[in-house]
Amino acid sequence: MNMAETPDRIEPSEWRDRCALRIAEIEPDLATAETRALAQELHAFERTRVMAPEAAADFVASEMGREERTRFERRGPARRNGSGSAPVQPD
Repeated sequence: MNMAETPDRIEPSEWRDRCALRIAEIEPDLATAETRALAQELHAFERTRVMAPEAAADFVASEMGREERTRFERRGPARRNGSGSAPVQPD
């Protein structure tokens, strides 16, 4: 990823393709359909969608390799405003 390229500037399809390629590098035994499905899931999560696609795959792989896994879930409705982004905190 070059300096001008941030995850929010990557087209979703390119993000998913790059993530799927990285997943295939990490887990070469997975079928292409599986890597694409996993990339789609990672793109659906707010936490990983804001990362570079390769970093998101690496992050999840490192978390899955830990003995004590932290909870990895979507934000609950109470933590979102109507736009799907985090609520703005008053000054």
